[in-house]
Amino acid sequence: MSSLLAPDPLAGDIPRVYDRYEALAPILAQRNDTTYLINFWATWCKPCLDELPLLQELSDETDGPLRLILISLDTDTAAIARIPDYLARRGIDLPTVVLTDDRQDWKTALDEHWDGTLPTSFIYRNELRYIYRRNFRTLPDVREAVRPLLGG
Repeated sequence: MSSLLAPDPLAGDIPRVYDRYEALAPILAQRNDTTYLINFWATWCKPCLDELPLLQELSDETDGPLRLILISLDTDTAAIARIPDYLARRGIDLPTVVLTDDRQDWKTALDEHWDGTLPTSFIYRNELRYIYRRNFRTLPDVREAVRPLLGG
């Protein structure tokens, strides 16, 4: 798969840490035939942690053009350091980055109604965009969220 940017913001150390949203903005600006599910989460958010295995299951079972990306909004360096081990122990191998940018303006630029509440997922393909400002509770719940964009 071709990189999203040059250099690819998802490449490198796991997880790669960004202090400015602008470095990741191109990921959320993709306009192509791939369906993207960008999940904003944090290690301190229990509903976020509960839905991570569901996102992994969706990724594992989907053969179509679907790309799931996790963006942690953790800011504590100790929590960030624990992310790789936490994900590995739970079998989560989705591309993951950390965004420590605490400015509100990038959140409202993505969605004027989003105040940064977690978890939040942005699902899009070409010009179609859906925002889920809640957690996915079941695998059928997350399947239904991406189904209209996968064409099935």
